Amino acid sequence: MVLALLACANAANAADKPQAYEISAGFDAAPQSLYWYSEGIAALNGDIAKDGFLLRTYGSLAVYQYATNAVAGIVDGELWQLDLMPGYQFVRGSVIFGGYVGLDYQQSQLLPDDPTNQVNGTTTGIKVEGHYYYSDDKQPFEGSLVGEYSTAFDTYYAEARIGARIAGQLFMGPDASVDGDTGYDAQRLGGYARYAFDLSKGVPLSVTVIAGHQFVSGGGGGFGGGAGTFGTLQLDTNF
Repeated sequence: MVLALLACANAANAADKPQAYEISAGFDAAPQSLYWYSEGIAALNGDIAKDGFLLRTYGSLAVYQYATNAVAGIVDGELWQLDLMPGYQFVRGSVIFGGYVGLDYQQSQLLPDDPTNQVNGTTTGIKVEGHYYYSDDKQPFEGSLVGEYSTAFDTYYAEARIGARIAGQLFMGPDASVDGDTGYDAQRLGGYARYAFDLSKGVPLSVTVIAGHQFVSGGGGGFGGGAGTFGTLQLDTNF
């Protein structure tokens, strides 16, 4: 799927047009949890490097397990999520900041059913997101701050990152995040490495690897898994 999207990106840049789209896809692994996600952003003004309105869609699937005294044995969970959010961004040189507001759909399935888990069934809510990015090819560091909240199962996520240029387009640095929903709270502390290069003329590709330790408040089970080592791989491109 990612290779097909990149092929489309290559064709779209044949005429060296401004880049209007951004695509991300990733995979995350933590104890008792596997998480796949993808995101697409379209600049409605046709140029994602300028101020303007954006349209974002994000989808994910979390497959996880947890133990509880409410039922015998292990509970297997699946959490599907999809959002659609219009937004706006401001571009000020090396700084980009903005946000989105829209609808969030989530579907949770538990086997066997856990009557004590409030994240069960299907719900739709309002979702908001805010972000700040700093990146400059002439500077020795980069940074970002992202946060979002959905009324669907009171889902939240926030991440802070700052990296130093190691060589060329290779950045490394600390990464910290928190996420959770109703009855589940996790905190992550680790580091990241990001390497950017041109897959072909006019088609950039950024590869990010994150690893560290996850802490889970109260020892509860949820879509993010249990306490222990986690790892994330993400690919990003514009076209």
